[in-house]
Amino acid sequence: MSLAGYRVAVVGAGIGGLASAYMLARHGAEVLVFERDPPPPDDVEAAFATWKRGGATQIRHSHVFLGRLRALLRDSYPEVLEALLLAGIKEMRPLDHPPPALRGRLVPEPGDEDLVALAGRRVTFEWVLRRLVEQHPRVEIYSGTTVTGLLGAPTSPPQVCGVWVTQPRGRKCLFRAHFVVDASGRHSVVSRWLASIGCNTLTESREDSGIAYYTRFYRVLPTGRAPDPGHDPWVGDWDWIKFAVFPAEDGVFSLTFAVPLAKKELKVLARAPAFDRMARAIPGLRDWVDPKVAEPLRTAPHPVEAMGGLLNRRRRLVRGREPIVLRLFCIGDAAYCTNPLYGRGCTQAFLHAHQLTQALLESRGDFRLAALLLDERARRDIEPFYRASILADRDAMRRAAGQAATGLSARMLETFFRDGVAVAMRTDPVVYRAFLRMINMFETPEEAFLRPEVVARTLWVMGRGERFRKEHGWSPPPPADLYLARLRASGHAAQAAAD
Repeated sequence: MSLAGYRVAVVGAGIGGLASAYMLARHGAEVLVFERDPPPPDDVEAAFATWKRGGATQIRHSHVFLGRLRALLRDSYPEVLEALLLAGIKEMRPLDHPPPALRGRLVPEPGDEDLVALAGRRVTFEWVLRRLVEQHPRVEIYSGTTVTGLLGAPTSPPQVCGVWVTQPRGRKCLFRAHFVVDASGRHSVVSRWLASIGCNTLTESREDSGIAYYTRFYRVLPTGRAPDPGHDPWVGDWDWIKFAVFPAEDGVFSLTFAVPLAKKELKVLARAPAFDRMARAIPGLRDWVDPKVAEPLRTAPHPVEAMGGLLNRRRRLVRGREPIVLRLFCIGDAAYCTNPLYGRGCTQAFLHAHQLTQALLESRGDFRLAALLLDERARRDIEPFYRASILADRDAMRRAAGQAATGLSARMLETFFRDGVAVAMRTDPVVYRAFLRMINMFETPEEAFLRPEVVARTLWVMGRGERFRKEHGWSPPPPADLYLARLRASGHAAQAAAD
């Protein structure tokens, strides 16, 4: 099977666009990639410090590249995985560092080889992938070029046969293509493009995530040593604030706080002194920011990166069993945009690009069939995590507001996960593996936690009583007022209010 003879226009040179270009060219297509931002510097550290990526504002926030992505690279694109590892991206093997109660109790099982994620900066991942794409003889990247619309044929449904672009210095051009891939991310304006060619039936749903994001990068000192896993978790959800440590390459790591938009006092975390003070106050983070262990990364463009406007959005180009447009495919965040807190964006984009390539190869020039195949696989493998993100965000906003779950089934489910799963995944090997398979996108939350064996083991843990839960579960969230008082006492909150 080959895509030789096809000319493809890819909109966007982020993870999804680069992955699409690489895969399609690998199978013989000629690929033109249009990216509005400038190209990266030649050095990856310079890219982290200076690369302007207005089209991907999340590029300098914490990232993790899940096991589903690593397994896909290992099995289908080993040269990409090798290039990432050579650039310093690290493999994270959580089975080698389980919770304290499981140490020495995990017996190797088939499938464990998949439960390995990749740790590194998003800039590094994208820089490596872009270099591989640029080296391909059938790919050309047009940087500083903005796609302004689609060229459509007035058929039923409409067919896309090219893109209108504005190049540097304002020159407007038309590039014809056999099909177009929209990988322009969460800022995609595909609905407007479709309306301009007479297609007004795009199915879209969206909900705000209800959080803002604050990230700060550090580097372990030559005389320091990254903390070992201990009793206090590096990841936590205290209802009024979420936090996590993200190890990266070359001794770099980042801390991220996700806070409810309703907690306006926590906007102060955009200031480095307040960010550090909060990190030092949280048991699982304070060892990471100990001045004897690490220092803020001096090459970071901003001391703290802040990001808002986060949403969950789903777009479908198939209604019922019929595409609403032919020869146009949306992938990654342009199709399924989810809260970045769950770390699925890059994995979803790469997987979606792979699904697109396979659908095109299998359909052998039948673009209706290609659209249906892609839609079917995305609904199966990606959409469940979109729904999970929606439900998790709704629940988080409810808890942040101090509201109790309503309805018997909702209260029972909350108790099952809070008093059962949250403890069982730290004490039971089967539930721990189920958690890892879910978090790495090999299974949906329903598949992972509602299997009869997992439910039975979770209920057994719940039956062990309160003493067992206190010994092995997460510590109860401390009150927000205590931490906010500390910030106010330091004067940081007052500064934010003045701003």
